[in-house]
Amino acid sequence: MKPHFHMFPAYCKTTYFLLVSVITVLLSIKVSGQEPAKRPSVGLVLSGGGAHGIAHLGVLKVMEEAGLRPDYITGVSMGSIVGGMYSIGYSADSLYNLFLKTDWDALLSNRIPENRVIFHEKNNLYNSIISVPVTSKKVLLPSGLINGQLIENSLSFYAWPAADINDFSKLPIPFMCLGTDIINYRKIELKKGYLPDAIRASASVPSIFTPLMIDSLLLLDGGLVRNFAASEAREMGADILIGSYVGFQANGEEELQSVSGILKQIALYRSLEDFRQEKKLIDLLITPDVKEYPIAGFGNVEKLVQKGYEAALPYKAYFGKLADSLNRIEPQKPIKNILDKKGYSFDRIEINGNKSYSDQQILGLLDISPGETVDKYMLTDRIELLYGEFLFDKVKYRVVPRNDSLILAIDCIEKPQAMLYGSVHYDNAIRSGLKMGFSVKNLLTERSSINLNTYLGQYFKVDFRAIQYAGRNQKFGFSLNFMAENTLIPMLTLYRQNGAVISRNFIQGLSAGQRIGLNNMMNLYINYENLNLLTRYDSDNNLNKLNYNYITGGCVYQANTLNSKHFPDKGLIFNTLLSSSRLYSGTIGKNSELHVNRINNHGEFLFDRFYTFSAHIKNYFSLSEKVTFDIGGDLLFISRTDSVSARNNFYLLGGINQSYSRSIPAIGYQDNEIPVKTVAGINGGFDFEFYEDIHLEMIANVFALQEADREKGFSVMAGFGGGLGYMSAIGPIRFGIMYGGYSNPRFFNKIKGYLSIGFNF
Repeated sequence: MKPHFHMFPAYCKTTYFLLVSVITVLLSIKVSGQEPAKRPSVGLVLSGGGAHGIAHLGVLKVMEEAGLRPDYITGVSMGSIVGGMYSIGYSADSLYNLFLKTDWDALLSNRIPENRVIFHEKNNLYNSIISVPVTSKKVLLPSGLINGQLIENSLSFYAWPAADINDFSKLPIPFMCLGTDIINYRKIELKKGYLPDAIRASASVPSIFTPLMIDSLLLLDGGLVRNFAASEAREMGADILIGSYVGFQANGEEELQSVSGILKQIALYRSLEDFRQEKKLIDLLITPDVKEYPIAGFGNVEKLVQKGYEAALPYKAYFGKLADSLNRIEPQKPIKNILDKKGYSFDRIEINGNKSYSDQQILGLLDISPGETVDKYMLTDRIELLYGEFLFDKVKYRVVPRNDSLILAIDCIEKPQAMLYGSVHYDNAIRSGLKMGFSVKNLLTERSSINLNTYLGQYFKVDFRAIQYAGRNQKFGFSLNFMAENTLIPMLTLYRQNGAVISRNFIQGLSAGQRIGLNNMMNLYINYENLNLLTRYDSDNNLNKLNYNYITGGCVYQANTLNSKHFPDKGLIFNTLLSSSRLYSGTIGKNSELHVNRINNHGEFLFDRFYTFSAHIKNYFSLSEKVTFDIGGDLLFISRTDSVSARNNFYLLGGINQSYSRSIPAIGYQDNEIPVKTVAGINGGFDFEFYEDIHLEMIANVFALQEADREKGFSVMAGFGGGLGYMSAIGPIRFGIMYGGYSNPRFFNKIKGYLSIGFNF
């Protein structure tokens, strides 16, 4: 039996390794002394192993310090990511810094940050318990948890310098990786094609990642069949093989006492048995001790790299001697630097996988023309825009050299055109109810979108928007809007009587909107507003209804760069509105009698035009991974309120959420407690995620305000509160206690609780 380096005790390893090196060098010299000796080549074999594969960087770092560079690299799974990127020309240090700054939790998920989703689709994203496609086809469950949208975009971004190289033997360091054909359960050697696809296929862990289709093959992680590609490195031409192995080792008796240990041993038996054969081909095998770190612990980059470095450090001198001996035979040629490659010009753009959305619609959003020079930043941004349009479950690009042409291929997996959303919600203001939504794209015309959101319960809300985009890049469009809401005002003064009132409003209108990037929107609109106040108490003058009909025109600017609508840790919300309104008619209802007033018979109503300006801003920023602060403010000015004591064109201050279209949240106060016409306020908050998805919240605000029934002067009010938040399967849960101090007489206790359960409207 041939001895192997990893089988020897430490004091024998030096002698054996040098002996192997000398024999290899001697065998490379031709018998004829007239021909120069051929320089033996070094192959590096990198195993899979999940996050443990990050330790390969430590091994590469030691080799670099010793001056030994591999001539060939093979990789499997995480080894394919490390090996593939290294073969392009990235150094161990640059990959270490890249891995260190990578948000692995985001990368290894399907959760695209909300600031990468187009503005009018943000409301539907991660805001429901269920989302069901409305289609005649059967519903298929995904074959994996992660479709790879984010990781494939990231791989394409960093492998950009090699995008036009479809033969991996022509990379600066020749490379290949392995995948598994899951239909025939056989090993597939990935030597050609689009490098990010090959790496993604090799690293597609079963049941976590969806399989990747390359040509006619459906591929998963190569480690299912072979986790250590030593034979392939020999076939590439390597004379001396160095291996770094962090893959599965056979469980001992203790680990086999558990069901999970037994199942893991059975599942990986074939790969483990294959490794036992493959390692016989290795001249030097390094096995970093990474058992203490979880296989999915991608946050342990620094520690894992250190483990790899420590495992390889004892062989640093031998790496140096081997490099010197090889270079004496023939100096190693420097690798070609392709990392400085900036952009490509494409001869053609191909769209693949689209059925519901035409090539022209997709090309309009992509906004790239053949012959235009494109860099990785521009192309990544356009792909994110396509994905953020909510048209696709997945969309990516490939660069395809074909004959003498360079082709940009856009591969799409479309979302169903129509989606139904559903969840439940409860809070202090609108009580319990069912939240449902519906969206459909390209229903009657191309570049159209319809969104309907409803809240049905003791109180209701409806928001309908039908948008038709006019431009090929879908930045400008016209929309038809309808909004209805039925909300409780807990206490309102009407004709000097106090009591609970229902605000029931119906607003319909038209708008023209311009999208600015993904996160900004400008709209000009004109609305017909039917606003009603319905008393819920016995009035001395038999008042039961006040009705107002307004014509309102205005401009709205909105910005939303939050990375998450629930418990965000960075981003900005900014909304501002300027409008002009005029009363068209007003009605007073007493018992069954209705008294209608118009401009020529205005009665108690004021028909003068009035103007409204409102602004809301809140900025979130993090000082650490678990601690987030926010600071914001609100401004409101209404030029005049109606002369009737109802004063219907006021806003309402109070509550922890905006429960009403004209609400201004204010901690310490009942929802919609204080009618106001002028407001200037600041607020701030603190969020500490002390355990996974469990948040400690502290909130405070202070306002200077002029109440709706006040002609002169201002009041000052302040409030603060604290509680807990939890991101549950049914949505965010927030509860706590708050206190509000106000100079005017109050109808409610200063100390009160708040509770909100489920996704917001």
